[in-house]
Amino acid sequence: MDIYSLPYNLRDALLCLTFLAGAVAGVLAITRQHRTTGILMLVGFLLLGIDPILEVLIFRVFMNNYTGDSYELFNWAYVCLSTPADLIGVGCLIAAVFIAIRPKPSEVDNTPIHTPDPDLTLTG
Repeated sequence: MDIYSLPYNLRDALLCLTFLAGAVAGVLAITRQHRTTGILMLVGFLLLGIDPILEVLIFRVFMNNYTGDSYELFNWAYVCLSTPADLIGVGCLIAAVFIAIRPKPSEVDNTPIHTPDPDLTLTG
């Protein structure tokens, strides 16, 4: 490893640790009876973690061992695999936030709009 790739490797390691911490938060949400939110968080952070893992695998492992002269295959493989994972991961996290902040059924005011006055009686 040379000194020029150190910042990129450090960035990928920090991203992986951050996404792993988010996945742990998703597991904690599942254990605290927030099942849908926790599952969406877990899936979202795991999908976001695919990007730095693919970057390390494709650009630092496979490309360094490649002896050909055409590198477009690696660029296309990285983009075609990481972009859908990132988009779906962000979508899962957005859905988890909306599910987490919506009011619970017990918090909603269930009083009727019009209550009849019991003192008014119909006489016939």
